[in-house]
Amino acid sequence: MVFNELNLSTYLKIGSILLSAAVLIAFAVKKPESSRFFEKAGVFGIFLFALFIPIKDGFAVFGMVVTIAFFIAYKISKRELSIPKTGFNIPIIIYAAIVTASFFWTFSIADSFNEGGEIIYFILFFFAAAELLNSKKRIKIMLYTFTFSICIAIVYGFFQGIIIDALRSHTRLTGLIGNWVGFPVQVSYGLVVIVTYYLLDFTKKDGADKISLVRIIPKVSYFIIFGLISILGVFDIVFAKARSAWIGIIPAVFILMYLKSKKLFIAVLILLILFNAGVFSLSKTFKNRIFSMFNPKIYKLELKNHGDIESHIALIESAWAVFKRYPLTGVGVGAFSKYFDEHKSVRFPWYYNPKTGKKIYDLYDNWPENGYMQTLAETGIFSFIALMWLFFLALKNPFKLFINSRDNFKRKTAAILIGTSVVFYGSFAGVSNMSNDQLTNLWLFFLALFAAASMLPEAEY
Repeated sequence: MVFNELNLSTYLKIGSILLSAAVLIAFAVKKPESSRFFEKAGVFGIFLFALFIPIKDGFAVFGMVVTIAFFIAYKISKRELSIPKTGFNIPIIIYAAIVTASFFWTFSIADSFNEGGEIIYFILFFFAAAELLNSKKRIKIMLYTFTFSICIAIVYGFFQGIIIDALRSHTRLTGLIGNWVGFPVQVSYGLVVIVTYYLLDFTKKDGADKISLVRIIPKVSYFIIFGLISILGVFDIVFAKARSAWIGIIPAVFILMYLKSKKLFIAVLILLILFNAGVFSLSKTFKNRIFSMFNPKIYKLELKNHGDIESHIALIESAWAVFKRYPLTGVGVGAFSKYFDEHKSVRFPWYYNPKTGKKIYDLYDNWPENGYMQTLAETGIFSFIALMWLFFLALKNPFKLFINSRDNFKRKTAAILIGTSVVFYGSFAGVSNMSNDQLTNLWLFFLALFAAASMLPEAEY
């Protein structure tokens, strides 16, 4: 049967959610007074997610399952079926509906069930977190928890990079999650949080600030500790030789600096130019990977088993060919690889391997290695429009709040979402897609933090 092809992890996730939700719903129906317990248990699930996502993503997924199951029980016990008004509901619901509908016309029901299932419970987690994090204290706890975990991961990654001599060798950093694709993007998210929440002050000032040792000492301490962590994080991204993370974190940092100060923006720009010049002079592999984005022939000097950029381009062209054939519906969420494998000799462009001189198909990880093109190829133009609408709102809404609010906490959560969104959009062009359980769910976590913070009452000044 086709369902035998489903990943065991997907079986376990879906089965755990359904079974636990069924038990909890039955309990919630009989014991509506238990709503407070369900609420706290759901918040604990979010805490587990924030704690483990940079360290062991399997445990983080367990936290997501706990959150969703108890959130459903919480809503049942409260006799409420509504979802929180996050400001992102319409595009998210439209996108989720199209993903679900693609199950009916998919080219591979097993692959659609695997990837579509991931997307649906990511979205459920977003709504659960947006409603359950209903106080400033809870949001802060999640930010502190994620910061703690990502700092551990960054320090570990730095020493891992030193041990494997990542600066001079072809070996790439994997971090605690053991993934050289997801780890540098997670580090980029972490840098955004650290810089925004701990190093920059976005308070709107009415007059001259009063200087006091009580305020200065903690700020200096934070600057030293988190400044050092940030430097190690930048080295982690370099050690991982991750182009997608690099093209995400650079504009994200520039935007954050500009939100703070134009002078700071210029200073960081100069420092970044100097830093890159130094790294390029020390690491030939890093330099070639970065410049190969603009001239694919450069990467021939570093070939291993494939031509890297050349095959990236071929896969993107292949996804475009699928989209042109099925522009309205796509071939079904997660079904690109199945369709490609069975039709590549008929209608897809060849990929020329400059090392062997042969024409071959190199599918890498069985997807187009570009989330934008994958969305078009698998779920069509309407799903792509809904997703781009969501991406647009994830920048517009926090920018609007940042400009209009006087609440420094809200302004910081807005800046965090702006920065992490830019990082995510960069990674979406290379290593991420909407079913990526190490990157997409973490971005949706920050989206939920902002949505929850924006629904809180404005602090009085």
